[in-house]
Amino acid sequence: MDKDLFTQTAEACKMVTDRFGRDILTDKKRFCAAFGDFAPKLSKEKKALYLALSENTGKYFLREDEAVRSGEITAASVIQRASSELCDYLNPEKSEMVAKSLAFALGWELPEETAVTEDITLIDGSSSVIEELFRKAESGDNDACFNLGERFYYGRGVKQDYEKAVYWYTQSSDRGDCSSQKKLAECLRLGQGAPQDCALAAKRYTQAAEQGDYDSQKALILLYQNGGTGLKKNIDTAEKLSERYGIPLSVSEIDELTEKAKSGSADAQFRLGNIYWLGSGTAADHAEAVKWYKMAADNGDPNAIYSLACCYYKGDGIPCDQSKAAELFMKAALQGDRDALNNLAKCYFMGEGVTRSRSKAAGYFRKAAESGHTAAQYNLAECFFHGWGEDVNYKKAIMWYKKAAEQSMPEAQYSYGWCCLNGLGIQRDLCEAKRMFEAAASQNYTPAKKMLGYCWMNGMGTAKNLTTAVEWFGKAANRGDAEAAEMMVVCYKYGGEYLEKNEAKAKQIAEKFKLDYDKI
Repeated sequence: MDKDLFTQTAEACKMVTDRFGRDILTDKKRFCAAFGDFAPKLSKEKKALYLALSENTGKYFLREDEAVRSGEITAASVIQRASSELCDYLNPEKSEMVAKSLAFALGWELPEETAVTEDITLIDGSSSVIEELFRKAESGDNDACFNLGERFYYGRGVKQDYEKAVYWYTQSSDRGDCSSQKKLAECLRLGQGAPQDCALAAKRYTQAAEQGDYDSQKALILLYQNGGTGLKKNIDTAEKLSERYGIPLSVSEIDELTEKAKSGSADAQFRLGNIYWLGSGTAADHAEAVKWYKMAADNGDPNAIYSLACCYYKGDGIPCDQSKAAELFMKAALQGDRDALNNLAKCYFMGEGVTRSRSKAAGYFRKAAESGHTAAQYNLAECFFHGWGEDVNYKKAIMWYKKAAEQSMPEAQYSYGWCCLNGLGIQRDLCEAKRMFEAAASQNYTPAKKMLGYCWMNGMGTAKNLTTAVEWFGKAANRGDAEAAEMMVVCYKYGGEYLEKNEAKAKQIAEKFKLDYDKI
């Protein structure tokens, strides 16, 4: 794994969660939009994160967060499991990088990449300096302890290791070193090298603050002002500390945005809505979020109009009103929002909030598709393929499936592959079909995994190999595809190329997936 690339990716993920709150890991679209803002050059990593969050990896990490912090399970075990799941559609190195980046974003202690038998791993030939620091630190020299902590924290002359940094900061902190106390407090606040604990962070900040450290005094006030893991928000304490140290209370981001929002700033209103929606820095309150989305929408903010439309459509934070949702999707679409245009088309397709009209739906899908919207391109292809609002036209369906497939949409890759396999709207091409199924399967798309099983089973685009076929059928079956499970039984029951007949195994699989063995 490229260390520099991982560092950039992990830090950008941390910036997103720090800015918008950890619950943004449940919203792939918003997370990746923010990630793109913080790290515009990491487009491939953004795509990998989008795929991971699409498979609920973020929700999995959040679900296991408390257990990791309590020590019930290790971060390494969560990362390993997530990585193995992601390997279904990302390469192992990318899977590991994504999993570790999400762990870092939550402030978990990351596992060592390799076992380290020595206390340190030197990386710049400064062995004599490091050895001297160790000698002094072990003899009780506070400056040496702090400097060792800094070296491990930043990876200067040694392999970066937050846990070792915390160890050396603690040694000198306990002996009253102000700089170490401040740095240790920051590590505890952020959960770097130790479980996140704002109460312990406050204790260390207090030690440094009482020695006159201005940064620690300010950080301590802010900590009580906002609260955090293990420390309840306490404005009274913050005010007393403010008076004690002569430092005015900082205006919180929410207070600052609220003031701007009340003065009529559409951008502030929309951002405030997002904060309440995601629960970033405050308790999530979708009704409050809707209130601010409405204000921003009334001021013409297209992002707010789209977000408000989604709220009306789902009935989240406000009573469901699909007519209002369709009206707002139209309004946002007229301002150039392609997601809104695609959603408006869906409303017409399903007859949700508007009179059902598949011809209008196809028209709106076309407008969004022509602007480059991937999902709309796929939806338009479906219209041509099935004759929904358009005459059946396999060639046009193929054209739009291919455009969406080229933007890595797994459903489109699968559909394009299916057309290639069956020669619908295009000359039959088994190798291209298999390639498309592989592309979709790499993104964990279950139907594509099953089709790869058939490709290997029947020699479509490749030589027959039932051992490989069973592997793909198994991946699809484990994600709930009953037909794939049945084909696993068939392969073992009758055997074939590179797979010996094994009725015991076939019966075992039938029992596992609750299939009638005698009817297969």
